Amino acid sequence: MSRSSPLLTAYQNLLSKGRLKPNAGQAALVDQLGRIQHGLTTNTRWWKQNNTPSGNGIYIYGGVGTGKSRIADLFAATLPANVTRRRAHFFEFMMDTHMRLHRARSEPNYAGDPLTRIGQEIHSESSVLCLDEFQVSDIADAMILKRLFGSFWESGGIMISTSNRHPTKLYKNGLNRPLFIPFIQELERRCLVFRMEGDHDYRMDGQKQHKRQDIFFVDALEFQNSLSNATNGTTPSPVEIPVVMNRKLKVDAAQPQPPSTDTQPSSPKPIVSTTFSTLCEAPLSASDYHALCAYTSTIYLSGLRRFASDELDIVRRFITLVDVAYESRTRVFCLSTDPILKTFENIILAESPRSNGGDGGQSPSSEALDKLREVLQDQNLTVKGEGGSSSSMMSTFINDVEWSATGLKEASLATGGAGETDVRFAVGRAISRLSEMGFVGYGVAD
Repeated sequence: MSRSSPLLTAYQNLLSKGRLKPNAGQAALVDQLGRIQHGLTTNTRWWKQNNTPSGNGIYIYGGVGTGKSRIADLFAATLPANVTRRRAHFFEFMMDTHMRLHRARSEPNYAGDPLTRIGQEIHSESSVLCLDEFQVSDIADAMILKRLFGSFWESGGIMISTSNRHPTKLYKNGLNRPLFIPFIQELERRCLVFRMEGDHDYRMDGQKQHKRQDIFFVDALEFQNSLSNATNGTTPSPVEIPVVMNRKLKVDAAQPQPPSTDTQPSSPKPIVSTTFSTLCEAPLSASDYHALCAYTSTIYLSGLRRFASDELDIVRRFITLVDVAYESRTRVFCLSTDPILKTFENIILAESPRSNGGDGGQSPSSEALDKLREVLQDQNLTVKGEGGSSSSMMSTFINDVEWSATGLKEASLATGGAGETDVRFAVGRAISRLSEMGFVGYGVAD
């Protein structure tokens, strides 16, 4: 890099301490983000130094575990004190935007499109937006992004975002997607699209992958014993968690058992016990799950069962719950009637042409495994299984690590891509994020 920056200094410090390993992709990203920091400090046009007309930020995409979020976090933390910034998950940012939109439309003198004003307000509060996990799954989000970010960028705002997908793959197969294309074009015009090179998942490093606890159960007694141990035998009692729009989410909660080892995070937050029906069969949204995960760091969810092929709304709620929990480092324990792959089997098969006519006697479980293999290969993962038509998924592997039929013992840590509207694609992400929740060190800051 041609000049120093607080980001570069911090990055080199982490390298010297062994907290990060030398990586060409991360170093290239540090260089690009360091140019932005230098420009913000000196009021120079960083994008002209980079020979690109893209002057409103960087859209970072690439494989999981490659360090995108870590470097973006470091960038936000080392910005000069006089630079206003906001670091948020994309879910959280969009919830806030919809709340602002609701308030604007409720004003007595409401008229026209308030998104221009909202974009300007956001810029006045934060000249730099750092958004993690940029993904679009909702048509309501898709239809407002161009006007919202157009106003933010026109005001001089800079966006640094991370994603698993290239901009052209956002909102893939979404309803009325042609109406979303102008935002993609504006994003590519305004921001440098940076691909994070490399396919090594750094979250697999270290000893933590050898230390696991069960978080997915098919045995009710084992699940109850886990809950009892977590609460030190205290029976959860009813509580009401405030949600936006003056709503309340009703669950049961109890105080946690103090951690027995240094590797377990100490959390004063209550432990929540609730049901799959309460969280996923009711008309809840990401805002409910954000409120829940702000209240607790541990959720015991009973009543999970095999999804029917036409229950896409319910599946999406469960996947959204897992996504929000994962981003907030909340651990979800599940009690299911079926092993994890069988839980999603009908969904995996729903869009398969073979499921209509068969292919010479292939069993549903074997066919579902084939479809999941296709999905995870798109996420740079591999799946293999043993057994014939009577297979109960007793020997299923993600990459080279075995999954037990009772859940996620010895499961792979890798996580998947955006899968905004392709539910089968999102299934792979949900399974692998549940997997990471089984590590004893999950939720502990590096």
